Amino acid sequence: MTSQSAGQSAGEAAGAFNLVVVGSGAAGLVAAITASQCGLRPLIIEKADGWGGTTATSGGVLWVPGNPVMVADGDVEDPAKVRRYVEGLLGEADARNLAKAHAFLETAPAMARMLAGEGIRWIRSRTHPDYYPHVDGTGIGRTLESAEFDGTALGERFATMRGAALDVPALSSDQFGTVALAKSRLGPLVETALTVGRYKLKRMLGKKPLGNGRALVAALMQIVMARGIELRLGTAMVELVTDHGAVTGVVVERGGRRETLPAPAGVVLTAGGFSRNPALRKQLQGRDQVWPNAIPEDTGDALAAGLAVGADHERTDDSWWMPSIQIDDSANALALGLRALPGSIVVNAEGQRYMNEAASYMTTGRVMFEHGAATSQHWLIMDGKFLNKYVFAELSQARVRAKMLKTGTLHQAPTIAALAQQCGLPTAALEATVARFNAFAKAGRDEDFARGDTAYDRHWADPAHKPNASLGALENGPFWAALIRPGDLGTNGGLKTDENARVLDTANKPITGLYAAGNSASSPFGRTYPGAGATIAAAATFGHLAAIHAAKRYSNA
Repeated sequence: MTSQSAGQSAGEAAGAFNLVVVGSGAAGLVAAITASQCGLRPLIIEKADGWGGTTATSGGVLWVPGNPVMVADGDVEDPAKVRRYVEGLLGEADARNLAKAHAFLETAPAMARMLAGEGIRWIRSRTHPDYYPHVDGTGIGRTLESAEFDGTALGERFATMRGAALDVPALSSDQFGTVALAKSRLGPLVETALTVGRYKLKRMLGKKPLGNGRALVAALMQIVMARGIELRLGTAMVELVTDHGAVTGVVVERGGRRETLPAPAGVVLTAGGFSRNPALRKQLQGRDQVWPNAIPEDTGDALAAGLAVGADHERTDDSWWMPSIQIDDSANALALGLRALPGSIVVNAEGQRYMNEAASYMTTGRVMFEHGAATSQHWLIMDGKFLNKYVFAELSQARVRAKMLKTGTLHQAPTIAALAQQCGLPTAALEATVARFNAFAKAGRDEDFARGDTAYDRHWADPAHKPNASLGALENGPFWAALIRPGDLGTNGGLKTDENARVLDTANKPITGLYAAGNSASSPFGRTYPGAGATIAAAATFGHLAAIHAAKRYSNA
């Protein structure tokens, strides 16, 4: 081990912590909270100068079937139904993967209850459908999120939260769809105006209302602080320390100095995936072109450290897909409601539709990739009234549209034929595609891809639009086309783990003292995304399980 650094306190030198958690997103914060509950003394290290990870930039929702708010609502889940759903998504899974999935289903509600007991105020999205409506066991209303949180409750710690300076109204996930419809209907307009007005009033009163991912990580950080758990920012993990094959600590670099942090109870890797590491994406995914939406620090630190001590990995060729509007070479916009609302379609480089645009982002993103959207230009074609009728975070801003028009990632033309020429698409093919789709829209039935037929398709659509909430003809000029790519929210493969979040070696044996959760580990859902918040729910649940196992192992040592 290295000698004590000059900046190390006497308390640290005396062993004020015995478990090191690497990363400060939902997985890491929940792991630290659980470890503290179990009698361990966790330390959270974060290489960035701000805490919260990609969770802070996300919608902040958790897919938890049978969650405590459902129970309070009297909406009792049949565990067998939920199990059929997840097992149906996994298909021919081996015993270990089934054990991980079952561990999630059994533990996620308990994890949510534990956090509620620590002070988290959960609210529920009662209308959000699961992402695979045709799979047996699918359901509605299984998604949780943190209620609005006042950032001032964190005192000085708030200033170092990722996105602390962002000044946007605190919305719940259900309100995203409401805001999108604010220009087209009185009800959504009034609700949006009231939400914005309440937000501005609270800001005037000195509060800092937070929603979505920022609310979640802030609420978790309040628990971390109340439990006296130490957080070190700007502290990068360099490597894991081992002793006779067991992980016993980490070497970190902080302020240009390296030191070894002992972790006799273990190390929990929750440092995300490798979506921002071009070399790893080329090596493990064979991809030169990617459009990531994760934070810049998502560079594969946990994966590299685990592999260096003999860990195995799996499904690292896959991602959490998210169709993304390409604003320029360095910026994307998530294409969520854009794809489901009436008045838009997605076409390939031949000017043809090839999918149900309103399906889940995991499904559509993968289909886009499989149809060549990473190597050729695919376009979101929009009716002339589309951007005037609906509200979007990026495309509704004139300055963003102007930037995209200048970079060639957005085009506007008076006719479909002229738009095809600007986009380099076959004119006759695009005109035929639009004409065929328009006929479907007027009839209310997509004969090619059944868009708008399921509850999920309609969730992000316009319920006032008839006869099909998701199908709207493209017939009003000027028409728009935005470049759309198979982006991602992160990588969903990672270190190979078991149902206790223990990292496994290449012989399928646990590496003593090493755990992984979140995108640092392979997903318990295989190559699927069961419902809104499945990534954060799995991250928090396996962070919870990792801490429980580490505490038991340490107490029995």
